[in-house]
Amino acid sequence: MPQTGTVPLDYRMIIMEEDRFIPPGSRVRLDSLVDENDQPISEYGVVVHCWFEKEMRMFDCCVAFFGEKFPEGKPTGEVYLLQYASAALTVLPA
Repeated sequence: MPQTGTVPLDYRMIIMEEDRFIPPGSRVRLDSLVDENDQPISEYGVVVHCWFEKEMRMFDCCVAFFGEKFPEGKPTGEVYLLQYASAALTVLPA
């Protein structure tokens, strides 16, 4: 696989959304992951906080992720917080 510096280049291309503020409470999907068979998978979550990051010159979001689907009612699995650029997230209908 070709390399640039120390970061390997991958043949997969991630299509990014536009950089924008995503209001807290918005339901989002992250599509940049692949499973052990190299098949694309998505993770679903809710934006907790979003802000403009001056150093990166783009919006950054803290998202509570539930995994491969939204729970119905109280989450039964692990909920985890991750930080992603808003451009990496797809906003879903409420």
